[in-house]
This record gives sequence, structure tokens and C-alpha cells, in this order.
Amino acid sequence: MSEAVCDITVIGAGPVGLAAAYYAGHRDATVRIVESLGQLGGQVAAVYPEKHVYDVAGHPKIKGQDLVELCVEQGLQFGADVHLDEEVADLKRLSQNGEELLALTTKSGKRFLSRALIVTAGHGAFEPRKLELEGIDDWEGRGLHYFVTRKDVFKGKNCVIVGGGDSALDWTLGLQDTADLPITLIHRRERFRALETSVNEARRLEGEGSVRICAPAEVREIHGDGSIQAVTVEDTGTGETTRLDCEALILLLGFHSHLGSIADWSLDLHGKRQILVDPMTMDTSIPGVYAAGDVAGYEGKITLITIGFGEAAIAANNAIARIRGEKVQPKYSTD
Repeated sequence: MSEAVCDITVIGAGPVGLAAAYYAGHRDATVRIVESLGQLGGQVAAVYPEKHVYDVAGHPKIKGQDLVELCVEQGLQFGADVHLDEEVADLKRLSQNGEELLALTTKSGKRFLSRALIVTAGHGAFEPRKLELEGIDDWEGRGLHYFVTRKDVFKGKNCVIVGGGDSALDWTLGLQDTADLPITLIHRRERFRALETSVNEARRLEGEGSVRICAPAEVREIHGDGSIQAVTVEDTGTGETTRLDCEALILLLGFHSHLGSIADWSLDLHGKRQILVDPMTMDTSIPGVYAAGDVAGYEGKITLITIGFGEAAIAANNAIARIRGEKVQPKYSTD
């Protein structure tokens, strides 16, 4: 199936992809968005919609879902053509009516033609890291969680959170007003990787009895009849084991991520999971293909949403300049 030619196809509908759609639409370009997930908002909407984000300019703090809704309102105001549940497959260059175009094919068999492409695929395809416990997959949907998308799911429940990074600490703190207390936090090392202020707050709540911290420790067994009811935890320093009540086991161990089919497009890469770009233009090694956000890599790159917004503006304006054969220049948005 062939689609009508548009100026710019944006791969990814997270905040950065929506920003790219805004900047391109603001320059009167026709825009198409292709997203592998079934919803707008990318990983922010899928992984932490109820977590607060603190590093977006103009927002002292904002919930992930609220940020997504604002980005959707801004990014789609110029009528971008949105295609959800479409995982990209092949990318080829072709000539049509004397014009050089990029042909993007998805795994469902659709083909999208555009004059330029902006890849904003975040960390690419991702899947959660799992505990190395036999039969762990059998507990999914029965009290085992890899994401916290709705806090009310955990209302009044005994929660055990496993992990030592920001997500684990954020939800140990973020579920204080929802879950049955204390919330148990398990980490295999004594030292946490999370923000120091979050760790300090968790320690303070531990002193008040609202948090139970087990570190260094690991979950050795899951118990339950139909759903999770308890876990056995080993103190790896002493070898002692304890059985803890648990109705919700929340594993926040990070993700395995990969570029998927994008890695087969002969793009130069920066490491294994980023596309190498020129940070002055966000050009990749394929003419007409740009990248922005976490998927774009270069020396000294800082992976923050606020950086991705700036890269989206650079990519969109350079793509438009290339399409129109003009000097790169912004179109200011003030009245």
C-alpha cells in the first residue's frame, strides 16, 4: 500500500517526535508520524505516566501523562497524519516524478513515502529485565508488574519493589499515598544508583516505618495460589532468608533496548544503540535522514528530554532547508 508523499516522516511519537512534528508543521511542512506502540507518548506514556518529570523547561515538575498530553496538543495542531501500531522495517531510496524520495516500509506491509525522515525512536525497542527465577513469567498478570502505569492498581496492597535505580526509588516514594505501608524495597547491592535526594528520603521514611529497605538482598522465591501472596528474600550478606507478605511484586530493573530494524539501514552508529549524527544539523550518514532525542548519538551527548526538544527543532529546520533548497532558518512563533 502506497501513501501520498509527505515532506517529513517522523518515526516515534514520544515527546521528542511530537516536538519534531510541531516544528515541521510550524514551517508549513506536511508531516506523518509512525509509532510502533498503540498510543501516543512513547515510553513516557507507556512506562511512567504517573511519575513526575522535573527537567522540562517551564515545568518545576509535571506528571509524565500530563507532559504527553501537552506535547500531543502542540505536536498535532498542524494536522500531522498519525499511524499507530506500525513497527518500521525497511528503508529505501527511490525516484518518482523526478524527485528523490525515501520509502519506509512497516512490518504490516504499509509503505510511506517522504522527502525526509526524522528518527526519534528513543532507546529503540525495549523490554524489561527480569529476575532470574524459574517460572517468573507465570506470575505476569497475577501480581507481577514491570511498570507502574496507574497508581490505583496498587491501592491498599502490600508492595515489594525490586531495583536500585531512579524508577525503583521514585515509586517507593510515589506509592506512599497509595499502597499499604511499609513498602519493601529490595536491591542486590548496598549502594543505590538513584538520585541521592531520593535515597535519603527513602532512608528517612525507613526510620518512620513507612519503608522497609532490604539491601544487599535478592528475591529467591515467589509464593501464591492463583496470585502472588508472599516472597522469600535472602540477605546476601548473612545468608538469612525472610518470607514477606506481597500482593504486588514490582520489578524495576531497567530495560534491554535495541534499534531493531533501524540497525539494518546501513546508518553509521554511535555505540550499539544510537545513530551517529552531526549535532550541528542532526544529519545521519544517509542524506535526508535525521535523528533526534535519545536515539541520536554524538560525543558529549546528554540524554535528557529537554535536549531532545532542541535536537527536534534542529532536525526539522535542517530537513526543511534541504527539501526547499534554502538556508536553514527558524520561523519564530511569537505574534
